[in-house]
Amino acid sequence: MVDEVGAMRFGLLSRIDLPEALEVAGRTLNHLKSRGLEALVEEGVAEALGVEPTPLGEMEVDLLVVVGGDGTLLRAAMGLRNPETPMLGVDMGRRGFLAEVSPEEVEEAIERILRGDYRLEECLKLSSRCGGQLLPDALNEVLVATSKPSKMAEMEVYVDGTHLITLQADGVLVATPTGSTAYNLSAGGSILTPGVEAMILTAVSPYSYFRSVVLPSGSRVEIEVRRPRAGALAIVDGSFQAEVKPGSRVEVWASSHRARFIRFDSFYKRLRRRLPL
Repeated sequence: MVDEVGAMRFGLLSRIDLPEALEVAGRTLNHLKSRGLEALVEEGVAEALGVEPTPLGEMEVDLLVVVGGDGTLLRAAMGLRNPETPMLGVDMGRRGFLAEVSPEEVEEAIERILRGDYRLEECLKLSSRCGGQLLPDALNEVLVATSKPSKMAEMEVYVDGTHLITLQADGVLVATPTGSTAYNLSAGGSILTPGVEAMILTAVSPYSYFRSVVLPSGSRVEIEVRRPRAGALAIVDGSFQAEVKPGSRVEVWASSHRARFIRFDSFYKRLRRRLPL
């Protein structure tokens, strides 16, 4: 962060399929301008608002305001030029677990940021490789699953070079603490708090008693697909896909980069507010 408020440069990204989200994005932009702050607006949002655009991958900003749901925040985390740019999530999604404030709170949130009245939450990300292809870093999870939903996969799972288990399952995923409340939770894995330096390995609909295991963040997981012959897919944060050929491996390890979120409340308040506990 920079010391002088007037020198801060904000970025703005929003869902463009919801008129309500674009209204919040416009309000946010007007508030930033009223405070004399420089703001760069992502291309799709800029076209909708009629302002000058800046591609997400070219933004050099001190902080990115993201108006949308978790999918929009995952897109931001994957597409930012500097992957450690702090992000403020404004909740316009169905669950919005990664978001921090409601649309009604956005102006006050910006004022609190300018006063330094916030904390930064640093989140583990995962690097992965499929064959010789390095995949984008994951904020939530790396999933290995069959390309046909009706087909069960047979996979060999290794941790730090040691064979752990032969799995027959719809898939297997490696999740971060951030991603532990996403697909991992739906698949029966445990919730990890953001301060836990760990990753979680979870089977998706396994034909066995194995469900999930928590691993140190320094672990290296390898998943070898044996069957089906048609192969499988490695899916990063539900969006980026790479083909996994039979007999090849997907390797997953902790990234050298961290995602950073602006936080005002504790994780447990978000958990209570967003999950039907």
